[in-house]
Amino acid sequence: MSEPNEPGEDELVQRGVDVAAQAHEPTEPDEEVVLKDLYGPPDGDGIYRGEGA
Repeated sequence: MSEPNEPGEDELVQRGVDVAAQAHEPTEPDEEVVLKDLYGPPDGDGIYRGEGA
């Protein structure tokens, strides 16, 4: 079975797909930072349990 051809940049732009280099950069803080802010530090197993936070 043959693989489908990948669309070119022009076709992606016409579809409204962002082809900018920054499109894949994170826009949210690191997940670890968010978890620590919400639940405090992880336990010895690395699980954020929210105990004592």
